[in-house]
Amino acid sequence: MIESMTGYGRSEGSYRDLTIVAELRSTNHKYCDITVRLPKLLLPLETVLKKQVQQRFTRGRLELAVSINGANEQPRQLDVDLELARQYSRILKDLKTKLELPGQVDLGLLMNFRDIITTADLAETTDALAAKVQDLLKEAMDRLEGMRRKEGRALVHDLRQRLRVIERALRHIQTRIPAMVQSYQARLNDRIERLTQGVKLDPARLAQEVALFAERSDVSEELTRLKSHLNQFRTMIQGKEAVGRSLDFLIQEMNREVNTVGSKASDASITMEVVGIKSELEKLREQVQNIE
Repeated sequence: MIESMTGYGRSEGSYRDLTIVAELRSTNHKYCDITVRLPKLLLPLETVLKKQVQQRFTRGRLELAVSINGANEQPRQLDVDLELARQYSRILKDLKTKLELPGQVDLGLLMNFRDIITTADLAETTDALAAKVQDLLKEAMDRLEGMRRKEGRALVHDLRQRLRVIERALRHIQTRIPAMVQSYQARLNDRIERLTQGVKLDPARLAQEVALFAERSDVSEELTRLKSHLNQFRTMIQGKEAVGRSLDFLIQEMNREVNTVGSKASDASITMEVVGIKSELEKLREQVQNIE
């Protein structure tokens, strides 16, 4: 199913006394560009969360923001390095003896060495917290994808309408070509009569000139390729794969064919149709820029 690259998803949940909010925004981008903003507590999860988003989306600029409320009130725990304390005690007692220093090597003295007792957040990035954040991210991605699909359906409806407009223009061009050749033949006859002042010209020579003009103005191959591209375009927007880049390529090819038609067919009516088709192709291109 076609998806837009624009959308927003939000999910909120609780873990112990914490309130966790995951927000995921998506906008247009040629490739998949993911940025992650996390509180310090969740920084170890950055790579995991980014990979989780990459597995779900292939195009777009995606911004993931996870916030935690209540983290400042979280209790902290103390860690004691007993082995380090023993080393300090042993060295200090050895110094006291060798230097014949007064005083006692007691707890008060050891507390001057701050690396013996350190503090750490009690709410570390545990497996349970990581699982909760990943679940919230999945919910946010589900909601983002739902919004992208809804907008994608609107995009498909618009694309189909524009394809029909282009097809009508191609049919008009195809039916106009014989009349264009006839019009050229009539203009050529009039010009020859004025220049030769009534002197008869070899009909075979005149027919040859008309045939050369018809050959130079033949756009049947271009029209056939354009119809093929339109059919491919319609098939792609009905599929389930990410087709944004492929659609963009098809539009470039259609533009090339239309330009050739305009340069070959020297007819005002066909020129107007070519201008209309190019206008529709530009609108298609703008819409395709928003498709994953």
